[in-house]
Amino acid sequence: MGTQENESGISIAQRTSLTFFGSKFVGVRSSFELESKWLSLLPELLEKDVVPVGLLPPPAEKISLAGESRSDGHEIDVIDWLNKHPPKSVLYIALGSEAALSTELLHELALGLERSGVPFLWALSKPAGMITDATDILPASFEERIKGSGHVVWGWVPQIRILAHASVGGFLTHCGPSSVIESLQFGHPLVMLPLIIDQGLIARVLEERGVGVEVPRDAETGDFDQEGVVRVVLFVMVEEEGKLIRHNVGMIQPISTDKISQEKHLDELIKHLEKYRNM
Repeated sequence: MGTQENESGISIAQRTSLTFFGSKFVGVRSSFELESKWLSLLPELLEKDVVPVGLLPPPAEKISLAGESRSDGHEIDVIDWLNKHPPKSVLYIALGSEAALSTELLHELALGLERSGVPFLWALSKPAGMITDATDILPASFEERIKGSGHVVWGWVPQIRILAHASVGGFLTHCGPSSVIESLQFGHPLVMLPLIIDQGLIARVLEERGVGVEVPRDAETGDFDQEGVVRVVLFVMVEEEGKLIRHNVGMIQPISTDKISQEKHLDELIKHLEKYRNM
């Protein structure tokens, strides 16, 4: 997807590369506290200054937590479902809107979630261009079988409020930057299923930091199966062997909520903007 030419005659990857090498310096939504080794390498690769601008998480004061007044019926349904589950028991699943899994892989994911026995809330969008009923992309009778233990929501969900909910204990994510940062803000370990562009690199960094585990894929086809989904979900969410993952993400959580560090990053960005303004 990122390497295919669009209507402009150039791919997203090419546009990104031209932007990098045509700029005076590069700002990166990250911090040395999270990935010092890779941020130290970037100036050498790009041959210019690289400025981490911080993680830029959503302001905590703007997050409406469960139990407060709500007016949207769809949102009420999601939060009420979460309210019925114990703390840290639910796996939240969202794979973004830019890339879609094939029906076959969606079936493998669905069956893996079902077999794991872990309660889950799945925000699922109809793939772009799909003509048939969206529910046809799930295994037959799937939603009937998972009633009570699982909940599929079609379309938009209040992701920040879900991640902030006490019953959520993990996040199965495509490793989009915003989703990862929002999850770290609330201290959730990650089941990682990267799909496109930079998501694979982000997953590698997070696995290296010990805060998530990637669902294993076939080395040749890139496909995964329900066995791998079951194994990683159980490891991250409930098994004793995954306790270190759950501990590590708690240690990293303060990085994303440290206002003093965030202000320092922004001050550094302003200094670079002033430095290069007239160059």
